[in-house]
Amino acid sequence: MARSLPRRPLNRRGVALLVVLLLVMLLSIIVWSLQRDVLREVLVASNVRDDLKAAYQAQMALVRGQAILRLDDKPDYDSLNEPWAQPTNWKGETFGNENSSETTAGKPPAIFITDEERKFNLLTLIRGSEAQRKAAAETLSRLIEICRRNDERLKLDGESKSVRRRNDDREVNTETLVKNLIKYLEERAREDSDKLEFTARENDKPDSRSIKKQSPYPMLTLGELRMIEGWSGKLLHGEPREVEGGSEEESRDYYDLNYQEQFEARKKSVESIDERSMDPQPIGILPFLTLYSTGVININTAPRELLLALNKDLTWDAVDRIITAREQARRDIETAEENGGTLPEDEPATANPDGTPAEEEDKASFRTQDLATFKAFVTRITGEEEGAVEGLTEEIFNAIKPLLTVRSRVFMIEAQGYSGKISKTFRAIYRRQGSNAQQPASAPAETTGGTSGGTSGGTSGGATGGTSGGASGGTSTDTGLPPETKITLTLLLLDEVEGR
Repeated sequence: MARSLPRRPLNRRGVALLVVLLLVMLLSIIVWSLQRDVLREVLVASNVRDDLKAAYQAQMALVRGQAILRLDDKPDYDSLNEPWAQPTNWKGETFGNENSSETTAGKPPAIFITDEERKFNLLTLIRGSEAQRKAAAETLSRLIEICRRNDERLKLDGESKSVRRRNDDREVNTETLVKNLIKYLEERAREDSDKLEFTARENDKPDSRSIKKQSPYPMLTLGELRMIEGWSGKLLHGEPREVEGGSEEESRDYYDLNYQEQFEARKKSVESIDERSMDPQPIGILPFLTLYSTGVININTAPRELLLALNKDLTWDAVDRIITAREQARRDIETAEENGGTLPEDEPATANPDGTPAEEEDKASFRTQDLATFKAFVTRITGEEEGAVEGLTEEIFNAIKPLLTVRSRVFMIEAQGYSGKISKTFRAIYRRQGSNAQQPASAPAETTGGTSGGTSGGTSGGATGGTSGGASGGTSTDTGLPPETKITLTLLLLDEVEGR
């Protein structure tokens, strides 16, 4: 009988170790997965929070801009000396970011307001009579040449002229640019234009990338200019800008910037408009264009380039005199230097007859009466009854007078809010109507007769005039709030941009 071999005892300790390792690995995977899900949810919640905070900040800035526009107390003109054209003061506000460690912690919302009457309205190319459309096309052509620094009237960097070589092979001819734009607008303005489709290339069949017109308007936003042949980003936004502290090789195109940098670039282009006018390098044409204005140009706010483009016979020096005339500070300095006097801020403040401080009058901005006649216009510029402006004739004035105004009706408010790494931008176009002009106080009615006049004037006037006048005018208390505004804003366009 065969003997059976003794069985080797199993190494249960090794199996137990293997099981423990497997359990540890499984538990680690579960914990890692749970941690990843938690971190993802935290990140999503953080982004939602920052998105809401940034949106509320931008909306708050937008409301602030609306309040500034509605509290305007200059009903007869609009100029760059008014509050809406000045930087917004957010001093003392933290906006809920005081405890944040992000780069935008405590950063106030950014806001800037511009009037659309300082720009050239592209829709004038297809509106009005044939003569008006032709004049608009010529104005746009001159504006393009000026922005490209091809206009020989330019005097840049002092007295030196910097005129670039014409007909650069890399640029589309100015005449072609204007024709392409007019063709685009006319096609979009046709009755059946809602059935049109625009493709990337001419004569190509429509495909999924085609953009079908969805509105009855010829153009909704200036971004559509990129769809027109020749209207490149370089033409619209200028040469790529250099990165701060970098070399020329590190220059970036406008569309390579993030949303915050694009906002700052647009804001800077508005705030540094006078400096850009003297820059010999080509500048973008987009800040000079609009679709929403009334079609006329506000002489108090229009940039040098647009004023120069209004007429081919206008000279640089004549436009410079107009710019100087509307800037109070420069006129004050010149007057003080010539007469050996003092600047207005060094003079004692004026007061009303009742002793209250008088509101400082803006003597720089053009008024309606200044554009009434050629003589009034020249007198306003020179300050002399028989003055003259070299390069400005009565013929030129009569040609540009129908294009000029001293009031702005349409405004753009661009507001950006920040929270964490999120930024939110609102761009709104408003049409402003109404006026906050104060009505002169009515004189007290005189008593005109005996019994009838006394009874009527005493009883009715006492009850009505006394009570009402006493309540509203005589015993009114200062609440610290601005007076009720009579100006209304009508929203024309609201654009929202979200970015990092």
